[in-house]
Amino acid sequence: MYSVLLSDYEKGMKLVAKDLKKLIKTNYKVVIIAWTFPTEIDNDTFNNEWFKKGERRYNKYVGLLINLGLKEENITILNCYDKDNISQFKKIVDDSDILVLTGGNPEMLYSKVVQETELLYNIKHYKGIIIGASAGAELQLKRYFITAKNNYYKYFAFYDGFGVLEDPFYFDVHSINNKNYLNKLQKIANEQGKKVYAIYNDGAMIYNRKTRDLKILGNVSTFLPKES
Repeated sequence: MYSVLLSDYEKGMKLVAKDLKKLIKTNYKVVIIAWTFPTEIDNDTFNNEWFKKGERRYNKYVGLLINLGLKEENITILNCYDKDNISQFKKIVDDSDILVLTGGNPEMLYSKVVQETELLYNIKHYKGIIIGASAGAELQLKRYFITAKNNYYKYFAFYDGFGVLEDPFYFDVHSINNKNYLNKLQKIANEQGKKVYAIYNDGAMIYNRKTRDLKILGNVSTFLPKES
């Protein structure tokens, strides 16, 4: 029961690869949920453009999983526009060992999981390894925040997540080394009374959901709550 929290998928996976290789078996089944579209697409676009085999996005996500020793034939990419097979999604997720949640539009991913495919329960209570990048990391929290810099709407806000993690801490992705930006993260830590981690693109964290142990790799800053 591990949550892998990445800011940048490619850089982060290189940081966690050594640890993941100790946790996985080559016959593990993997499910990729890549539903973080900027705008709505359709079934054909998903298969032939968005996640086409051999193209950039496919090679990015699947390639790094293969580098861990996983078999390509055991990797399933779910297509939320494939209406004929949505009824099977819950079983596919439940039968898998690793779940990958990609980066992109977090509201789109939340809507697809909660309303359109009704996978929230299966993800929230997932027993395997969840690898989340950017939005796919943030959404593992019960409540997560997006800074104005990273928000599509250019303002700071908290949003509902999947609740895989009961907010043992908060974290920011795509963090930048800017005084005002980092002061905002300290303010959040103070107001919420919880640690806030700034995960830069060359940083990563691995959280054991059972023991609550946290391992930090690469470039990650920690902000402890301070009493006013």
